[in-house]
Amino acid sequence: MKPCKAIRRTAIDLAAIPPAQLPPWVREHLTSCPNCLRALEGARLSLGLAAAAAEGPEPPAGFAEGVLAALPAGGPLWGRAQADPWRPAWGLVPAFAAMAAALLILFQSSATPMAGGLLPVEGLSAGERLVMEGHPPDPDLVLAAVMEGDDR
Repeated sequence: MKPCKAIRRTAIDLAAIPPAQLPPWVREHLTSCPNCLRALEGARLSLGLAAAAAEGPEPPAGFAEGVLAALPAGGPLWGRAQADPWRPAWGLVPAFAAMAAALLILFQSSATPMAGGLLPVEGLSAGERLVMEGHPPDPDLVLAAVMEGDDR
């Protein structure tokens, strides 16, 4: 089995071992393979976060019973039957129609052809262009976005 595959398959087990006690072949491989080193560091971080979460404070005695007792007995939590769950949303229909009309006017009055018609794409990163362009992405652009990463 290749060292990379073996390390990634057992990353959680290796992360539990102190670095000085790792097998020699693992330590040797980690000095020359940044991907495996990153995978092992990620596994160590995951174990540390899980341990920190497990060490959190315990809720006081009777906490769950108190929460359950505070809930209303039966029926909906909001106090009335939901005959029309969309009733509160009907008040937003005029605002939505006005926003749709404004966007349509803005889109139609755009003087320069732009991706999506709203924003220029010059100066955007490859990932931002993927999001802004309306057509299916070019595989080369997807690869460029993945390789570019986010360095902000």
